[in-house]
Amino acid sequence: MADDVLRRTFTALDDTQNDPTKTFEEAEMVLPHYLKGTQDLIDQRISLMRRLAGDLTDGRRPQDHALAMVNLLIKLFDGWTWQQVCEFGTQSIPFKDGLAIGEGMVPFNRLMLALLEKATGSPADAAHAASMLKTVQAVVKLWLCTGDTGVATQAGQLIQDLLKVDSPVQGAGDAPTGGGQGLVWRRVFGDRDVYSIVFESCSLSSKVEGMSKNAKTLAQARLMEVLPRLAAINWQAVANGHHRDIEAKYDIVQGGGLMDFAALKMVDYKEDVLMHRCLIDFFSDLMQTTASLDTHTMAPHDSLGLQYLITHGLHARTSAIYLQLPGSNPDPIDSMFLYGPAANYLATYASTYPGHFLAGQMPKQVNDRLMHTLELSPGRWAHSDSPKNDLHLAASLPRKALLPEGSWSSSPVSLLPSKATNPDALHTLATIFHGPERKTLVFPPPAEGHTDPDTAEEGAAARAIYYYYLANNPRFWQDITTHADTVALKDLALSAIRCITSIITAEWPTTTTTTTTAADIPLPTTIATPESGHLAILSPPALEYTLPYLLRPPPTFANLVGGRGDPESSAYQIASAKFDALRALNSRLMGQVERQPGQGYEEILATIGRRLAEGPMSREGQVGGNVGVLEL
Repeated sequence: MADDVLRRTFTALDDTQNDPTKTFEEAEMVLPHYLKGTQDLIDQRISLMRRLAGDLTDGRRPQDHALAMVNLLIKLFDGWTWQQVCEFGTQSIPFKDGLAIGEGMVPFNRLMLALLEKATGSPADAAHAASMLKTVQAVVKLWLCTGDTGVATQAGQLIQDLLKVDSPVQGAGDAPTGGGQGLVWRRVFGDRDVYSIVFESCSLSSKVEGMSKNAKTLAQARLMEVLPRLAAINWQAVANGHHRDIEAKYDIVQGGGLMDFAALKMVDYKEDVLMHRCLIDFFSDLMQTTASLDTHTMAPHDSLGLQYLITHGLHARTSAIYLQLPGSNPDPIDSMFLYGPAANYLATYASTYPGHFLAGQMPKQVNDRLMHTLELSPGRWAHSDSPKNDLHLAASLPRKALLPEGSWSSSPVSLLPSKATNPDALHTLATIFHGPERKTLVFPPPAEGHTDPDTAEEGAAARAIYYYYLANNPRFWQDITTHADTVALKDLALSAIRCITSIITAEWPTTTTTTTTAADIPLPTTIATPESGHLAILSPPALEYTLPYLLRPPPTFANLVGGRGDPESSAYQIASAKFDALRALNSRLMGQVERQPGQGYEEILATIGRRLAEGPMSREGQVGGNVGVLEL
């Protein structure tokens, strides 16, 4: 079969009149796996590749045939190294021409970029690619100026990967980025022609042939997408100046570079609200990607990205959009578009730099705003649009910032309802109650009983918030199990089950891991306050509702007329989530019994084991379920 496909492929290449797309698509699936192993097959592969490359460059083929040929050629290049590509013929491969911008050039752009991606395999390969000046210029221009989003994304990723593998310094990513010679960095930032392309393509004041204002804003968005990742690899390169005359042309202060251009000068944020949204998202990305870049100052919980945003007033300006402080006088229309990104910016700030967030006035300002936006009537909570942006921010805050000061009503969490509610509100409660996410395992493991102080304090605060909420809302678990059993409202049911799971698997500090600061967080005295989530589920008032619900067979629509439609799908998804919650409880109880045998949990564990043996959809399930409307 493969021989026949190869024969028909060469025949299709000889026939320039008929459309070869179907043949090439079949060859794309078969030939890359067939033409390897023996030298004869490898020679046939190279012969086919040279024939395809020749047909693409001689211009005899219609443009609509080129896509299938390019896809086949890219597949045939799979597994090749940059050295093999060079041996195939870097002199004969028209990189610069293939990277030209144009609607009919998209297939050729994809091919050239796919070949250049081979140079990201090692610092030496990247350094060799950096020596190709015209090619690097063409890649940068293609990235910023092409009208094809897929090509722009591929080109931007190529630039980022080349810079990362060639970085001579240690970056902030998961893997070391050192070991490079820095030649790609010198090409992009040190070469005047390449460096100026970025400014000219993104500046609204410069004139570039064929680029409209819309095309300029697309280029700005592409630069803001990639720049935070480059800043995490080499902050000095993107923040410092390189060519004073180019930077001065765009009103950048002495010493400032590409970062100043993108953050301070490039976007007309006062007139273009959509680009202002992109700019705020850029600030969020910058703050997050540079979190590991130490400022080498005495300031705690700081980073180069956050320090930059604060120093240039960008942090305060963006925060004010969400906080809507007296005297800020935000434009009502702009606020409508910018409120969500500004809330996400603060959520990123609070979750990435909790110590820095807690050290200033921001916790009180954010809480005051949340107390205003979350004070909704039961009808609005249940039936109106959810305040998603505010809930996301609340879930991202350090739990310590959500603890009540005095009465429980001073905490924004007190405004989140459990009866007349919605999935977003329940997901927020689940996130807050669960505590901090467990950090990645490290080897060797920490000493027994050792817990990071910040993590322990966060867990203790989450535990306190849960018990305060429960003490002031004793119907909580009754409401949660009612929602969880309402198959007609799938999203609400799943969010309710997540509340149960979040408590069972809560990351709360135990007696042996509680730090002095965490132990100082007060707890309510009117209810029992077990130190672990699975014991909290088995304590009043949760016990009366949660365990019977988890052990009860799930409702099903299997016996109703209508077949396996969406209700059946919803019923199964809910039953699976419920089953997972029960398995989590079983796992935690097994550990509890091992640590403290003879406490009476063995019988509960045996009952749970019997229910788990029946599977998610027990045959004993009742027909139907709570399909009626919720009681408001």
